[in-house]
Amino acid sequence: MSQHPIQENKIDWITLEQASEITGASLAIIQDTFRKYQDNPKALKTQSIDGEIFVDKRQIINLFPASATVVEKEKIPGTLFRWFDDLRRAYETSLNTMFKRVEAVKDEHKNDLESAYKQQIALLEKKHQQQIKQFAIHYKQQMQHLQSSIHRLEKDAEFYQNQIVTQQDTIAKLNSRYDAVILALKNKGTIAEKDITPDNNLLAGQADQSEQNKEKIPPAEETHKNTVPNDSESLNEEIDKLLEIAFHARDEKDYSVAVKNFELAAFLGSSKAMGALGRCYFVGEGVEKNIEKGIAWLYLASEYHFEPAKIKIQQVQIKHPEEYTNALQLADALAIQIKLKQTQIVHDAREK
Repeated sequence: MSQHPIQENKIDWITLEQASEITGASLAIIQDTFRKYQDNPKALKTQSIDGEIFVDKRQIINLFPASATVVEKEKIPGTLFRWFDDLRRAYETSLNTMFKRVEAVKDEHKNDLESAYKQQIALLEKKHQQQIKQFAIHYKQQMQHLQSSIHRLEKDAEFYQNQIVTQQDTIAKLNSRYDAVILALKNKGTIAEKDITPDNNLLAGQADQSEQNKEKIPPAEETHKNTVPNDSESLNEEIDKLLEIAFHARDEKDYSVAVKNFELAAFLGSSKAMGALGRCYFVGEGVEKNIEKGIAWLYLASEYHFEPAKIKIQQVQIKHPEEYTNALQLADALAIQIKLKQTQIVHDAREK
């Protein structure tokens, strides 16, 4: 139960909060002053009622001489209290300064983190764009390689198809001429139908004779001359003429004309033309570069006893083993076409 403070000797009792308002000192300073003088009633009279502390108004004012409502001043030094007040203000100022510094450091760290985050994002974006560009370049290279392979396969397929068509036409012509000859002979009654299969003994004799003739095979350009009868000198002249035009065109750097004439002479059986045509395909001179076709013609030139081609084909076989294997099949097709061409020329020459 609370009671009012008792009036003794006209003491004006006030609470600590009222003392803080009157003196202008903080409540903490007033409390420190109360604890210091609570056992010295001459300096400061105090009492506690229901847990609430009361002090003498006149004495508390004397302890704080800077008060605007001073009643009287006792000779009690106020330096200590001013020091406490200054200490409080310095503490508050230091605390505020520290808070400001903490906020400044916090803002600085925040800015640093944001800057580092932005730099990392920019670096990742740049790296991502570089990877995309590398993927695009790699994809483009793969597409170009695939398109080149498809184009090469299409040209090879077209070439083989043309070869097949040409061979079929040639075979059809040969069959037609053979049938015509047989029919004519039948009509004239000069021969009777019989089995035209060669006798085994005859084949054996021919084989022995063939082995003996291998030592007598003429080199280089002499080969195509022996595949036709003596009355086909015009063929040799045609080959020489084609070679002359081809070499002259190559010297003049008219490579398309040179390739055209080399090809014509090669199909007529010229080993020089075969070797030159192989070179054209190897370096892409007058034609689109094609290693397999170059090897095929070079192989045929060596088979037709063209000495430079024999040396070169050995080097090519080591350097381009895969292309060499594929070229052999192409060389077989070209050899058949050359034989058919020579057979047709011989037949035409005999008819004339």
